[in-house]
Amino acid sequence: MSRSIAACWPSSPSTTPRHSPRSSTWLAPISPPRLPDRSPDGPDTVPADAPHLTSTSSDRVKAVRALHSRSGRRKAGRFVVEGPQAVSSALDAGVPVHELFVDEHARIVFSDLVDRAAGTGARIVTAEPHVMVAMGETEHPQGVLAVCALLPGASLDEILGAPAPVLILDRVADPGNVGTILRTAEAVGVAGVLLTPECADVHGGKVVRATTGSLFRVPVLADIPMAEIIAGVRAHGRPLAVATGDGGESLFDAVDSGVVSPLTCFVIGSEAHGVGEEARAAADVC
Repeated sequence: MSRSIAACWPSSPSTTPRHSPRSSTWLAPISPPRLPDRSPDGPDTVPADAPHLTSTSSDRVKAVRALHSRSGRRKAGRFVVEGPQAVSSALDAGVPVHELFVDEHARIVFSDLVDRAAGTGARIVTAEPHVMVAMGETEHPQGVLAVCALLPGASLDEILGAPAPVLILDRVADPGNVGTILRTAEAVGVAGVLLTPECADVHGGKVVRATTGSLFRVPVLADIPMAEIIAGVRAHGRPLAVATGDGGESLFDAVDSGVVSPLTCFVIGSEAHGVGEEARAAADVC
């Protein structure tokens, strides 16, 4: 008899370990990300000849604004990361930072972060607060904005070959939902997250902000067709489970009862239509 699993991902990472009888580690909580140092009395790490932006109509501002569209990001091969914590997480992960924009307040308060970015070769640019607002997307910017190289993405075999669950997003179009799921995926220790082409762009500003840095720590492979995902799942001998809104058992209860294993690949569908027929037809648990 088939079992149905309810979609029950929490809106924020849980700090409580959840254990399966088959594994004592794959759902263990992770350590919190390292926050950037606040150094109000630190040295001035901005070069004397660093550019200073005062106009929202400058070419550099326009170039950053262009990165807020999916096509602009793909054309430039870069994306925007806003906020000191997110930029710190990107640096921790070794993501190439091409430019770091800071206003005067952030330049002083986050001087250690500026120093770290400069040490990796990032170009440091100072800007007036109103220019920072024009370049970013957040309603209340923190005066720190980085332009980074697009993430290369993990390989399908790398993710499916790891001894941990895999999360598959099928046409999840809401950026906030994608970001929250990535954050939760890190908390439960998945091997990686696979996204079909119809999902929200993981490099989009809303997704990046919603992940609060998890994007830089969780293996992610985007824009991969469901047929290719299913073929990879089968090649690696993994079970495929579809999460549905009308399921009668929560995900964690299903793990504890042995309905699913630590190697199960879970499919979560779109907000409006749920999981597509292609994944449902291939599911071992649905």
